Amino acid sequence: MASYLTHQQKVLRLYKKSLRHIESWCVFRDKYRFYACLLRARFDENKHEKDLMKATKLLQEGEQEFWANQHPQPYIFPDSPGGTSYERYETYKVMDWVLDYWHPSEKAQYPDYFAKREQWKKLRLESWDKEVAQLEAETKAGNLTTESLPPARKEGDLPPLWWQYVTRPRERPS
Repeated sequence: MASYLTHQQKVLRLYKKSLRHIESWCVFRDKYRFYACLLRARFDENKHEKDLMKATKLLQEGEQEFWANQHPQPYIFPDSPGGTSYERYETYKVMDWVLDYWHPSEKAQYPDYFAKREQWKKLRLESWDKEVAQLEAETKAGNLTTESLPPARKEGDLPPLWWQYVTRPRERPS
């Protein structure tokens, strides 16, 4: 279950989306910069609006205006979803357990990495039961409110499932 977006997050996303579509409409950088400054001025006019009803109405009007003026073929970055090279390097991502089957001569080429990796694996084995107990305690009886993992509870402790971030596969081949 994902958490809801705040009003500020919705406004920031609308602003960024609008800038990207202005970039698609304006090929020349000076023209784009001019319209980007005008857009920023429009957002800054209502930056300090305290009345949430009026701010929500302004956001709705802005989204409707964006929908009416969006580019029919917006520029999509190659690595973004829908881009020409999205997930191109997925085949290069290797799961961590594959490294356990490397030959010792292959591991000898990266001694620092494999020494550190062995420390991570040892620490993971030591902390696994405590991490699972913390996760079960915090997600008991359906009180899970977000998809994010809970933080570490004490100074110097590790957050649950920390090793997924330490040992994640490379994003691109080097």
